[in-house]
Amino acid sequence: MPGRGGRASAAALIAGLLALAPSGPAGARPERIRPGHSYYSDETVTQGLVRDIGAERNYEEVYQRYRYYEAVYDESERVVTFKEYKQGDVVQVERYRYAPDGTLEKRVVERPGEP
Repeated sequence: MPGRGGRASAAALIAGLLALAPSGPAGARPERIRPGHSYYSDETVTQGLVRDIGAERNYEEVYQRYRYYEAVYDESERVVTFKEYKQGDVVQVERYRYAPDGTLEKRVVERPGEP
């Protein structure tokens, strides 16, 4: 019968494994990202102030949905443009700029059709 130290070690091992696990849902980002290309989903994931798409879908799959999302990435696979669509119309555009160290430097939110 293992002693108390065994339970503590097992708990520490589980906590360590959870810390190494990906933070987003499985398949939350496209498997292969090409900078400047659009990727689509009917799901969104938010990490801090940056929105990203959930599981990637073909445009043909999402454009029929009431609400869907588009993300464009840079060479470092960071979201630089995120668009939200409602019934085929863009309702919000978010643009991100990053500092040389990779931290978010600026976030601009636009809502087409609003003053």
